[in-house]
Amino acid sequence: MMTLLKYDFRRNWNTLLAGLAVLIIVQIGLAMFMSDITGSVIGIMAYVGVGVAIYVKMIKTYWSNIRSYNRRLVPVTGLSHVLSPIIFGTLCGLGLVAVATIHYFIFSATHTDINVNFVGFINDSGIQVSKILTLLLFSWWMALFMTIIIFLSISIGGSFRFKTGPWISIIAFFVITNLISWLENMIFSARFNPNELFQITEQSSGFSITSNRIMGSDGTWTNIIFEIIVAVILVGIAVYLNNKKVEV
Repeated sequence: MMTLLKYDFRRNWNTLLAGLAVLIIVQIGLAMFMSDITGSVIGIMAYVGVGVAIYVKMIKTYWSNIRSYNRRLVPVTGLSHVLSPIIFGTLCGLGLVAVATIHYFIFSATHTDINVNFVGFINDSGIQVSKILTLLLFSWWMALFMTIIIFLSISIGGSFRFKTGPWISIIAFFVITNLISWLENMIFSARFNPNELFQITEQSSGFSITSNRIMGSDGTWTNIIFEIIVAVILVGIAVYLNNKKVEV
């Protein structure tokens, strides 16, 4: 798998460097020519845009891994073709988070007149750091689970020789997501409710944000275990289709 991951990074290295350079230039331009509030909003949107671009690149990397004849010649297992794009996207995402963190500390050090202390805001709101980390880990798992479904949908579409393969992938994606949702509703009674994460109350001094729970539902962890089992099954099906059915 490390061999394929190395090829993925080597193939996309110029694109990643170009995206990083553009992001840095955009952030510098916003800091020089925009007001602090406007620049911060547009800057956050730029980070979100780069994150979406990384996710799309990860999907395209998977498609290239299973459809490219040259990639099939790489001496790796079929599972590596699934895991390599996931690790690639995760490492790129962590790199983007690292750049955003450095940007935040630089902005805080150079704008002492502006209150941008998010850590202090979290402490004042009563939200524990451990719960924030749990929420981030939970969000990462939701993104990973959705990625596995997308990968399987691409493999299903690639198993057909017709030009309607992309449409079959789209239909397969909606069928799989709805089937899994239906199974979870049938098996579990306690579902995760995003509205229960935080509660916003209005006070005389302003708004107060409190954390009710992040993983407090009795069925939340059970749902995650169920989704892990389903994810393993989906990965197994994708590997089988890639090895036996997908045309190169």
